[in-house]
Amino acid sequence: MDHEPYKPSENILISSFVSFYYFELSNRHIYPGEKHDFWEMVYVDKGEVEADTDTGLYSLQQGDILFHSPNEVHCLRSTHTTAPNLFIVTFFCHSEDMRYFNKFKHFRLGHSERPLLTQLMKEGLNAFGPNPLDLSRRNLTRVQDAPFASDQLFKIYLEMLIILLIRKEKNRKPPAPLSSSTRENQIAQFCDRIIAHIKDNIHTKITLNDLCAAFNVGRTHINILFKREIGIGIIEYANRLRIDYAKTHIREEIYNLTEISDLLGYSSVHYFSRHFKKSVGMTPSEYSKTIKSHLDTSLA
Repeated sequence: MDHEPYKPSENILISSFVSFYYFELSNRHIYPGEKHDFWEMVYVDKGEVEADTDTGLYSLQQGDILFHSPNEVHCLRSTHTTAPNLFIVTFFCHSEDMRYFNKFKHFRLGHSERPLLTQLMKEGLNAFGPNPLDLSRRNLTRVQDAPFASDQLFKIYLEMLIILLIRKEKNRKPPAPLSSSTRENQIAQFCDRIIAHIKDNIHTKITLNDLCAAFNVGRTHINILFKREIGIGIIEYANRLRIDYAKTHIREEIYNLTEISDLLGYSSVHYFSRHFKKSVGMTPSEYSKTIKSHLDTSLA
């Protein structure tokens, strides 16, 4: 018996990408108005920004996504409070169902979309590498040593995210629970408590023994649970968080480098500088100059 092949629908089909950026911006950043003939998706990874568009003014906070339609005039600015981190991707998509985002533009990610967004950003870095802060690179190119099919996977993840957002709004169902398993929910809540504890004590050097004592859990068990849920070990997470806090303090320009070093519990500004350079690839002073240079360019 012959079988007639089934051709699946392609309701959302991205044809090409224009740009991929992850920005760490000053809290005084202003991006002038622009418009272009392709789609733009803005995700606020940290902090908050305001977007002024043809369709209105949007206040975006951590975890928010905003879509700009083709030929929609839009500008972006920091709110002078917390320095924002933004993930921006621009692309061509001529699918009829993308017209949904002409009306519905502003979304807050739920538990089902956040892991996918994380994978999207990770695969973008795999495919295209870290972006320059000065916007000098105009042509998107695949890095030479990119993992197999990384650009295709980036495309698939973005199409999946768009489909999930359309489904979510059309169904209007309550947000899905973090996990269908009570045990997994308990692990997730436990890791949330660990992260909150790390943030509350970011001004001190946190050790695994300190965390074991605080939560009455063995070293091996706590590290396995945390790494399974978050993807990295506890101490690596704490170190990354300290660097993220340092970047934010530098961009907000409230404290000098010595004060930032003290605030984050480093034994000396020299050790802070070495740790920062090892993580970021530049010293705190170099990072500050890069941010100021980018700010001057955006205001020019």
